[in-house]
Amino acid sequence: MYIIANAVKNIGRNKGRNILMAIIIFAIILTTAVSIIINTTTSAIITDYKSRFGAEVSIETDFEMLQNKKVAESYKELTPQQQIEFGKSDLLQSVNLSATIDISPRKLSSLSESEMDHFISNFLSGATRADGTKNPETVPVKGKIIATDNPEVGNDFKNGTRKIISGEMYKNLNECIVSQQYADLNNLSVGDTIDVDSYYKNDPMTHSLTITGIYMDNTMLGSNPEVISSMENRNNEILTGFDTALNMEMFTGHGRVSTQYFLKEPTLLPAYEKELREKGLADYYKVVTDEAGYKKVVGPVEGLARVTNTFLIVVLILGSMVLILLSTLAIRERKYEIGVLRAMGMKKVKVVFGLLTEMLVITVLCLMLGLGVGLAASQPVADSLLTNQIELAAENNNTNGGVPTSGRTGLGAPTFSSEAKPLSELQVNLSANAITQIILISLVLAGISSVAGIMYITKYEPIKILSERN
Repeated sequence: MYIIANAVKNIGRNKGRNILMAIIIFAIILTTAVSIIINTTTSAIITDYKSRFGAEVSIETDFEMLQNKKVAESYKELTPQQQIEFGKSDLLQSVNLSATIDISPRKLSSLSESEMDHFISNFLSGATRADGTKNPETVPVKGKIIATDNPEVGNDFKNGTRKIISGEMYKNLNECIVSQQYADLNNLSVGDTIDVDSYYKNDPMTHSLTITGIYMDNTMLGSNPEVISSMENRNNEILTGFDTALNMEMFTGHGRVSTQYFLKEPTLLPAYEKELREKGLADYYKVVTDEAGYKKVVGPVEGLARVTNTFLIVVLILGSMVLILLSTLAIRERKYEIGVLRAMGMKKVKVVFGLLTEMLVITVLCLMLGLGVGLAASQPVADSLLTNQIELAAENNNTNGGVPTSGRTGLGAPTFSSEAKPLSELQVNLSANAITQIILISLVLAGISSVAGIMYITKYEPIKILSERN
């Protein structure tokens, strides 16, 4: 107890030296606090963005390779089975699969049915194909099966164009939802079972679906039903799960698949492409990702994290050097005091403990003040740094320009995510993790500040220290 009390008194006895030491420690703790607070906040945001979104990868036809006649002759479209298989990878953050099947239910009426539908059907029936074979006889297409396990991939349900008004969204195999207009036309209600058929006249490939919900559909508002076909009228769309579509006989030969693959991050693209090649992806397809979009969204935050990390490392290195220098000078001034204590019989460990206690008390006071000031200063510093990073990202985008895409197999133009918006502001906060890091660094600083004294004490005997006093 005496050692602690004496250490506290020594802080007051050497005000000038300790005030200078406190100013240096406070400055280091302040800059450390600001850096760590910003860094932990940005790390949490980056982790959150990467967990919710990913860099979308697209598979495109390489038209330059198709200029080669031999390659062009061997060209084959990706099959639905291939597209589904490509989505089975540990490198992907998420996969959105959507299937579309043209249908012609024999027992159900469709909206916007017209003579044009029958004319198109008759024209295609029996027509000779390019390979010399003839099309099978067909009936008019009267709607579509739209199958996805994530109905919110599109914006219809998200922006309110479509909304469940009765029942619930499909959940299990062979469940579906239909539009209110379609249900009213066919006197359908939740719980009814409907049969959907292919548009082949002699091969309906009938599949039964149970209606679990009816949705309001405003996608066709403002459209003239007299100038569109039943196939184009979106009120005729029957929505179901992707697994349900896979189990339909008509999907095997007539289903179409749209895909969205999201990598965990753009740097995984080479590994993912290698994986696709091993699964049979032909060389005339190229695999690209929207790295520019990814950097536009996450880049400024990652840049901010790099800046604060670099700043923190520089401050800690320079600050530690300054503290060691000041500590060495302070011990030289106090070596007689240390020599007297050692000559009186105080053990080395107790002297070291006293010096550490002095520095620990100063560090704790600076820590409490530094945390408060650091939290207050972090927000404006973060805003300024983020603004600079956003400007740099914008300049890089303008310099690099955009690369047009074509021949893509997917739901839309490749993009990081339509939901992911570039971060325009950063709300910093003092998390428990940040507090822990700041305290640990402060304790390390206290140890560094006392290291010179510890080395001095353990190196010399008290008689030598006293004899050197001039």
